[in-house]
Amino acid sequence: ISLQNLWSMNEKILLRLFTYLIFRFLHLLFLLESDIYALVLRLFDKKNNGDDEVEVFNIFARLVEEISSASGTYCFRHRFDCTDVTRESDFLSFHEKSTLFEEICEEGWFIYSITDRYVYFVKITPIEEDVFETTISIEKCSKLSNFLYQNAEKLARCQLDTFQRITKNMPPSRSKVLIFHSPPSSGGTTVGKLLQSCDESKLSLLLSVEELRSLCKSTLRFSTMHQKSQQTIVFKSRSSCTKIVPFIHSAVPSIQHFFVTRKNSNDIISRLILKTSSEFNFPMFSFLLKFGQHLDMGWLSSWKELENETFTRVGPKNELEFAMAQVFGSIMNYRRNRQYFVQDVLFVEDLISDTATMIRPLLDLCEISDLAIPECIEWKRNADEQIQQVWDTVDLPSEDVARVGCLAELLEQDSALLPIVGGASLLLTVLPAGL
Repeated sequence: ISLQNLWSMNEKILLRLFTYLIFRFLHLLFLLESDIYALVLRLFDKKNNGDDEVEVFNIFARLVEEISSASGTYCFRHRFDCTDVTRESDFLSFHEKSTLFEEICEEGWFIYSITDRYVYFVKITPIEEDVFETTISIEKCSKLSNFLYQNAEKLARCQLDTFQRITKNMPPSRSKVLIFHSPPSSGGTTVGKLLQSCDESKLSLLLSVEELRSLCKSTLRFSTMHQKSQQTIVFKSRSSCTKIVPFIHSAVPSIQHFFVTRKNSNDIISRLILKTSSEFNFPMFSFLLKFGQHLDMGWLSSWKELENETFTRVGPKNELEFAMAQVFGSIMNYRRNRQYFVQDVLFVEDLISDTATMIRPLLDLCEISDLAIPECIEWKRNADEQIQQVWDTVDLPSEDVARVGCLAELLEQDSALLPIVGGASLLLTVLPAGL
């Protein structure tokens, strides 16, 4: 990588990158010292037999003042990209104790990330007098990954085989569970909040779905163990989870799925580019393409891996093609797995423009009375800012539209896929991005 290309980058993203490198080094250093300390404690702990063991870490207090107001970086917890998946390396932490799995089954513990060796959990406390379910609702925060990252007080990890063994004996969900899927930046959060508006109980929670088939049942059972009788849970999944719907169905066939998107995929692509660029004041996808040719960037960002199939087929050369691969990855996987979805595509534009008519099938699916329709309409009238974010796009130039169309045709030919044809209490969830 030439120095000229390096210094031509935006200074803010360079500062953010170097700060993150330092943070990751400190994370590894603290983790090494923590593991040595925990090992010494185990050697002298005669009562600890290692069965059902969970290791709990203290997360170092976050400094009030930011290191850099431009980068928004804190000393003791740091994510390079808030739109990326969550990682266990987001925190500087140190061993506190070893305990039994039952402790993290208490309310307040949530799955944060899963690796090939461990399942990581974080603990939060309710905000003010709220209970946990209303503290982390889609009404109050649309991204659980960001909320857990900002408010985590403790970190815990459990070996993967231990997690699967224990959760295998957990009871299934007590009532109805649904998962809705959507391409990135296509209005899924708005649909979630629209649906949430008719939930008088406000029993709302945000949880995750893991992409490993062997973990689907374990993760979902852990995630729904506090479900109440006659309570419907609706998970809002990350866009890349559409590909694992068959595995979820195989593990838990009682769960139903529906798909939400916009009518024009070019609008989704435009919105995704704007969203990722505004996070850094720099085209994030261009950055990943430039440096990803020479370096493995998986430790920094998971965007390239989220839709690896379409990314490989498209072979993006610029941020437009990068965003196109992300958007069409979700759409193609919906078409491929259409048999597992309970109804036709729901378009955000239809739900917003004709809420009274278009929300009815969705309420029926969630087993919610039509009497809730006026509440959905009232939410829409009061949510101008939220809805405006859905329409906040820039028209793509004609050459970009043509390029997207050409790539879409190639993808459909390769996949032999048909185009998309339009057409109780509620617990609404959004996954933490630990996939």
